[in-house]
Amino acid sequence: MDRYEGKNLPQLLDLLHDIVVPEPVAMTPQTIGWVVVAAWIAAALIIVAVHAALRWRRNRYRRDALRALDSIRGGNAAAEIAVIVKRTALTAFPRSEVANLYGQEWADFLRRTAPKDSRVRRHADELAMAAYRPGLDGEALIDPARRWVRNHRA
Repeated sequence: MDRYEGKNLPQLLDLLHDIVVPEPVAMTPQTIGWVVVAAWIAAALIIVAVHAALRWRRNRYRRDALRALDSIRGGNAAAEIAVIVKRTALTAFPRSEVANLYGQEWADFLRRTAPKDSRVRRHADELAMAAYRPGLDGEALIDPARRWVRNHRA
């Protein structure tokens, strides 16, 4: 205690020891478990990315058909819609299964390949006959055709 007697504040502050700063904490994992977890996460992300890319490539024909349906204008729209739907079906399904279908068989095929879409089921007969009936309203068929292209299951 005697060594502090008679000293002023700056002199007392000089007697203090410097603050000891701990070593910084490493931000890298210190155990193998974290490396394994990171590897699993990276593998899962790669698998998801590859699956998404393959799905995107597989569905290119759908995007092309939807773009073609968007570009339809004019009086012969129903026949153009029928051609686009048939071309899409020929791309998605085996040619031997689709190429010879027409009329009621074609309408049944459209219903069977989009079973959960009530609008497609309701308009399948009109879609099937659109190529053969020039008087059909093409504007009314665009939505069911778009829904079939989007929702059909190959």
